[in-house]
Amino acid sequence: MNPLSQRQNNILLGVIETHIETTQPVGSRSIAEKYALSFSSATIRNEMGALEEMGYLTHPHTSSGRLPTDHGYRYYLDNTSFEDTSAVAPFTRLTEELAPAAAEERLEEFLDHVALLLSSLSQEIGLTLMPSCRPASERSGRARFSLQGLPYILEKPEFQDVRKIRNLIGVFEEKIALTQWVLTHGNPESVSVSVGREHAQEALEDCAIVTARYGAGGESRGVIAILGPKRMAYRKIIPLVSRMAVVVGDILENRELEA
Repeated sequence: MNPLSQRQNNILLGVIETHIETTQPVGSRSIAEKYALSFSSATIRNEMGALEEMGYLTHPHTSSGRLPTDHGYRYYLDNTSFEDTSAVAPFTRLTEELAPAAAEERLEEFLDHVALLLSSLSQEIGLTLMPSCRPASERSGRARFSLQGLPYILEKPEFQDVRKIRNLIGVFEEKIALTQWVLTHGNPESVSVSVGREHAQEALEDCAIVTARYGAGGESRGVIAILGPKRMAYRKIIPLVSRMAVVVGDILENRELEA
């Protein structure tokens, strides 16, 4: 993709964050008013047109406002810092909420609990995955898979099309392809985000998936993830997934030491 000027960078990020907040196509006037930029709405409109030509924005034929493309989201994700401590602050009590559950529940129930908490805090779908290759009594090659929060995605405007939601539910019910994809794409070093057509599945083309690996005893054990629309609140969700992965890994390690 073509490099962006600082002005184009600011406008693109403004369009994306405004669309995330409002769900609507974004016009030049709203960007000028919201961000108090030092250039006119006509200049913003011209730059938005240039960003559309470069593939970062698009617009529905019924609106003059713009929407981010997958390339636009990818640029945003690669060029924005999501380590805002104010976004992490609401999640500082994750350990206090999850540690008692880990002590009282079987591992499968605990992973359900984690997925449910991810879903509740994000208002999106929460996922947990752990390859089931130990203990020896369990069947190797299977994965413990938990998906919680499907009603949240049914409420999103992107998923009011019956065909889209039917295809998406089919992916969730089939599980194997989604499980393999998440396990393959979870970055062992940091949170990773995939958007739209990066999933290579038509049913997930309107979705984003934020993943992180958790570990215990110095080795990677599984993946947690949040799945939602492409316009999910990344500034909240990326820190949440990052923190949750650390908390889950620490809890499972303590659980093993106490066993």
